[in-house]
Amino acid sequence: MTGLIHLFTIISVVLVCIYFGYTTFILLLPPFKKQDDAEIIKTDTDFYYLFLVPCLNEEKVITKTVQSILDLPHKHKMVIVVDDDSDDETVARVRAMRLHNAKVIERKLPNAQLGKGESLNYSFQKIKRAVTKLGADPSKIILTVIDGDGRPSQNLLLEADKMFADPAVGAAQTRIRITNRHKLMPMMQDIEFFSTVSSIQNSREYTDSVGLGGNGQFTRLSALYELGETPWSKCLLEDFDLGLSILLKGWKNKYISEAVVYQQGLTSIKRFIKQRARWVQGNIQSMSRLKEINHSKLSNISKMDLYYFLAQPWINLLGSLIMVFSWIFMALFFHQIHISSAISNTWENWSAIAFLLLLIFSPGLTWCMYHYSVSKNDIDSTSFWRCIVAGLVMPLYNLLTIPSIWIAFWRQLFKKEGWTKTERLDDDMVQQ
Repeated sequence: MTGLIHLFTIISVVLVCIYFGYTTFILLLPPFKKQDDAEIIKTDTDFYYLFLVPCLNEEKVITKTVQSILDLPHKHKMVIVVDDDSDDETVARVRAMRLHNAKVIERKLPNAQLGKGESLNYSFQKIKRAVTKLGADPSKIILTVIDGDGRPSQNLLLEADKMFADPAVGAAQTRIRITNRHKLMPMMQDIEFFSTVSSIQNSREYTDSVGLGGNGQFTRLSALYELGETPWSKCLLEDFDLGLSILLKGWKNKYISEAVVYQQGLTSIKRFIKQRARWVQGNIQSMSRLKEINHSKLSNISKMDLYYFLAQPWINLLGSLIMVFSWIFMALFFHQIHISSAISNTWENWSAIAFLLLLIFSPGLTWCMYHYSVSKNDIDSTSFWRCIVAGLVMPLYNLLTIPSIWIAFWRQLFKKEGWTKTERLDDDMVQQ
């Protein structure tokens, strides 16, 4: 029994040390150097932005989302709400706005509610026909996917112009912030998206492997043309899959770190686990593209980063099993001995306890202190002490990935791919 405990302890320590090394590396990386603004000014950046907003029962949020997009300071833009046969007032509320640059595309059952990718493909085909008819330049048209609860920062299109000024850029992903971060669960998601994911995306700028995922995805229409009539796949992680397809065609993906898209954070643990399970299952499905990556012209370092991303469900599955077995063996060990003999007042035992606490809490506290340092000057920023609390809660937050991973593998094993859409909160409730 003691030998097994030692074995699992050693494996756990090794995994944590690898994670520490990776975390330290990406935190020490400076922000990726982008093109100088002086060069951009000389470049023709007169792009037309088509915002696609896929909707299924978004009546609580859609009006403010559409208005926030149209309020952006850019003269060439349009919002296209793609309704997937909502049974609420989503379509009626958009039409009631009576805006000439906000259109609605309606899909009806049985051709609706087949997945977000199918809705986007349907819209893409309509847009492609219209662009051909008008004789417009597809390299100057940028499709931007915003979720029903997405609210862009005012500088979003200015930053997008800078990215797409490079004609080799086919897609870009925007940084994410959570609106209702005054609550604990959304605050944890805000730290994850705004700081952790952002640091990872910055590291991918160096490896030319930036991924698409979440609100605020930009794709150049001419890049989408190269992917055929259905650029979005049926994969549950259709945004990452699209970004991968664009990379494999020789385009660049970029990360927009100086602008954000605000979205709601989940407040229900049950819904959070279901959401993450869907993402993990989509990641598992993307493993089918390993052969394409291997035979592509991507650099070796780009391939390595993509391999690592695709392997994460399996790495996390192994890590979760090791963690659970470690707890079981430790519980059995302490059950068999007297607690006073297990924790005696000796320097060795207290050092071991301190080291254990360091392993448990250091990663979360590191990320939360980093989050405080990069966001402390923002409006409605998270205070220092709330970041400390978040760091102490982070181990529990990370534990929620365990059921997500197991659910994802179970659903993939039995080919279950249907998912319930994430429910929105009323905009007034988000601020409470």
